[in-house]
Amino acid sequence: MFIVTNNSKIKENFPEKDVRFIETSYIGVLEECRKHIHKGCRLLSHPLYGSVKPNETPYRTVIMSEGEGLDFQSVELIEDAINTASKFQNDKKTPNWIESVMDDFRVIDLDIMTNTISRIQYEY
Repeated sequence: MFIVTNNSKIKENFPEKDVRFIETSYIGVLEECRKHIHKGCRLLSHPLYGSVKPNETPYRTVIMSEGEGLDFQSVELIEDAINTASKFQNDKKTPNWIESVMDDFRVIDLDIMTNTISRIQYEY
């Protein structure tokens, strides 16, 4: 299992995990996941989890695993996620939030991922 994220709180709170932190946008994280999927990895978490819209938060975290060949379900999910996030961005760009709001979004992402990681670890 490895984690692709642009949220520094994920890296800080999961030092024992394989966290692949990249300084990029929400869509940039999804595109990075697509690269991994095309190399045979698969999604363990849904790329559009949570109730915060893709044009509201700048942060995205996705849990993945190494795979053994192209996982077509992961391809479909990531392509749909990129298309959906792009539509939201085209309708209304993510605002330039003040730092306290940015931190709130990092905490929301961390909270969701903490629960998701616990669930995935239990299943595997």
